[in-house]
Amino acid sequence: MTEAINLTVIPTTIKGGPSVQDELELALEIRRRLSIARIVIGAIALVVSFIGTILICITAARVKRLWSFTNIVVINMCIAALLFTMIGLFNAATEFTSYKSWPYGPVMCKLFTVFIQMSVIFIAYSMVCVSYIRYRVICQPFKTPPAPSIAYIIVILLWIISIPLPTVYGVFTRVYNFPVAPNVERPFCVRQYQNQEYSYMQGLSQRTWRVLTWLLFAVNVVIPLILILFFTISIHLELNQQPAVTMNIDTRADKIYAIKKDVKKMNLVISLAFFITWSPITILYIISEYNVFDRQPNDTLIQAIQRYHLGQGLQFFFITLCNCYGATTITICYKFNPHFNRAFQKILRRCYNKKQSKIQPVPSRSIIIPSSKSTNTSVLYNKYNL
Repeated sequence: MTEAINLTVIPTTIKGGPSVQDELELALEIRRRLSIARIVIGAIALVVSFIGTILICITAARVKRLWSFTNIVVINMCIAALLFTMIGLFNAATEFTSYKSWPYGPVMCKLFTVFIQMSVIFIAYSMVCVSYIRYRVICQPFKTPPAPSIAYIIVILLWIISIPLPTVYGVFTRVYNFPVAPNVERPFCVRQYQNQEYSYMQGLSQRTWRVLTWLLFAVNVVIPLILILFFTISIHLELNQQPAVTMNIDTRADKIYAIKKDVKKMNLVISLAFFITWSPITILYIISEYNVFDRQPNDTLIQAIQRYHLGQGLQFFFITLCNCYGATTITICYKFNPHFNRAFQKILRRCYNKKQSKIQPVPSRSIIIPSSKSTNTSVLYNKYNL
């Protein structure tokens, strides 16, 4: 699911009317401007996502109380998002190559294809796992919460089940040289189709690729969506049956109920963020399998070029959304998870107010009251693996 996988070479060899050369020059100018926009926007998205994911991993590594079952899965989900972002950085660098060709060789072409799709599948089913654990804690409170050590086994299993389908894509992805100008060829990382024009491409039929793309959509989007909706709706119904929070009395039951409400909100928001960022690119690839962005029989050359740039623009926009997922996750954790919230605030205070905090004494009241409340909340989160 990288940008390099579905590249379509600009039809520089297509013959048309006397203005073909002018149209090709216009196409190259449009491509140049679009490339500049892609680099700028993509760089911002990649940097924000990279910093956010690194920050959440460093925070969890330094604060041991963050190592609950749910947080371990969330941290590994952020690492998978970071893997996607790092590969996206290499793909963005192809904007600087001649005709956006593939400069990394055949091995990296296959590896990038496999790891990109593995990371997406891993993130999807990590979300399912987190939703299930919260469903189990809230809707089945008499069952023992899973130990943090179980999370490592779950993470390994999730990576294993994410291997088969991406491997098929990796096997049938190769680097081929395509003509980009008269007597000029460039390497591109593409999937192997049974193509009459390029007889040396011995791959799967277009019908088979369509089936695989639909299967990928079902695995990445449909199945996780159904499971997460089931768990989220069950949590919502269970909380509605429980007594509401008593605002005047700060009891333990009230705190637990309030925490469960926050957990439900966090689960809903982070699930929406996943499907908003990852679903469009998968849907776009399904549309691409039906040659929507290829030149149609009645298209002029300029219409074919515009259709091509439309597909490339949509692809870049949706990939940029995916690259922003890491930053979105850290924002959600900061908003809803008290562990990460306090840890992030502590890091920020150390970065910006380190000297002032050493000099200025802090009133004892400001230490006792918030700390006690925060500690109680943290204990409850740890106990229930939320």
